[in-house]
Amino acid sequence: MTNDRPPETEYIGSLPWGTHLCQFQSTHEELADTLVPYFAAGLQQDEFCLWVTSDPLSVEGAKIGLRKAAPYMDRYLDIGQIEIWDYRDWYLRGGHFDADRVLGQWVEKEKRSLHCGYKGFRVSGDTAWLDKRDWPAFMVYEAEVYRVFPQHRMIGLCTYPLDGCTAEAVLEVVRNHQFTRARMAGEWEMIESSSFKTANGELRRLKDHTEETGRSETAEARLNERLRMEASVSERLQRFSAHVLEQQDEKRRWVATQLHEVTAQNVSAIAIYLASLQQRRSGPSAVKFILAKCHTLCEQSLEQILTLSHLVHPLILDELGLAACLSQYIEEFMKRSCIHVEFETGPEIGRLPLEMETHLFRVAQEGLSNILHHSRSLNAIVRLHRQADQVILQIEDFGRGMPATAIAAVSGGAGTGGLGILGMQERLRKLSGRLEIRSSNQGTMLTASIPL
Repeated sequence: MTNDRPPETEYIGSLPWGTHLCQFQSTHEELADTLVPYFAAGLQQDEFCLWVTSDPLSVEGAKIGLRKAAPYMDRYLDIGQIEIWDYRDWYLRGGHFDADRVLGQWVEKEKRSLHCGYKGFRVSGDTAWLDKRDWPAFMVYEAEVYRVFPQHRMIGLCTYPLDGCTAEAVLEVVRNHQFTRARMAGEWEMIESSSFKTANGELRRLKDHTEETGRSETAEARLNERLRMEASVSERLQRFSAHVLEQQDEKRRWVATQLHEVTAQNVSAIAIYLASLQQRRSGPSAVKFILAKCHTLCEQSLEQILTLSHLVHPLILDELGLAACLSQYIEEFMKRSCIHVEFETGPEIGRLPLEMETHLFRVAQEGLSNILHHSRSLNAIVRLHRQADQVILQIEDFGRGMPATAIAAVSGGAGTGGLGILGMQERLRKLSGRLEIRSSNQGTMLTASIPL
């Protein structure tokens, strides 16, 4: 842990009761830079503090780190004003995650804290232990925490490791917290994400009021201020989403290169050596059988590695461009899914900037994935063309259509679904593009356009 404190942590000491915020960090040092001042502020204000830590940081390791970063915390640890719990004992008590039980534990701890004379209860829970199995239930739990905490003298900080967190997951986490703290371009920034939940309603009330009573200067000023605030929050959230997408694409490119240039070549060499051994000597039948099996397994492994490499980041995208990459990906998609996909493009598409090709490929990948998992369509069409001064990517299916909530997420409504769609929208927005969706019970047309 480190004792350096970024200036943005000054807000920590004045958080009101009921605040539910989150932080995304890339390193343990970034986590410590927030937790030390966060708990220090609570202890100095006579609050009871509790930290639920996660691997690889054990309870004893967390205590050592706190004492090293802030020696004055020794006495608070000794008198028990701050407790540190292992995530298995707090979140996974009984061997599984139970949202109602965990929420009840927070409320019970708050009651005991107030009974002991503390002014309130300050908590932090690390989520590095979360896996895909527990993620949906944990998001439901986070939404309930968002609703319940304002009714209590509690302040909660949820910390999420940015590594491995998709842009869609980031957006889902942001939805369930009043504030989000993240490092962008080397600087810590706060996103007041709660305004997304209230802005539309407040704007409607202000507009209705001014229409009924006449537009007064005060009401107009309030309306303009809310519009400016909403635009600022939206811009910062978009920047963060774009930052996450960039990190993901860079990691995919690195993994793909390693698989293609190192692992795949090693497996190819093993297959060659085994084939040579079979040709030179005709040993006992058992040995020949084993060698044949090894050779088959090597060929299968090579095919799997190359497929994984292509899914993580297709190197053909860098080498030959988007059209060639989509053609190859669609062929492999049809083999995996048994969905027939027509690909329409022309020579005019040529090469595009690498960033644009990467984002359009991911949009196509997500669109085809949605068809596979949701539409029940047996046929689809992917079109890639240049029209005037823009690039158009269309993905059309003939299935059961999309739910209204997903379409609302694209149009800026109050939809609760469509996180994959939101991820596509963020990719396009980063390049000044846009996403349009037309859907009915006869199929869906997704159109992504980016200006050149």
